[in-house]
Amino acid sequence: MATSSFDKKFVLDTKKAVDSFLKIANTPPKSVKIERGLVSREQESRGEKKLKRILSR
Repeated sequence: MATSSFDKKFVLDTKKAVDSFLKIANTPPKSVKIERGLVSREQESRGEKKLKRILSR
């Protein structure tokens, strides 16, 4: 993953921008439940193998 994307500078130059940023930063993310019954064990294994192949490149 490129680390340059983490080195971005931004300026909050108005009170509205600061308030908006604080609202975003202080709001907890919504939890998303994953329905595990939608994927069979075979599909899950196939996906894990594919992911391992992609990550090993």
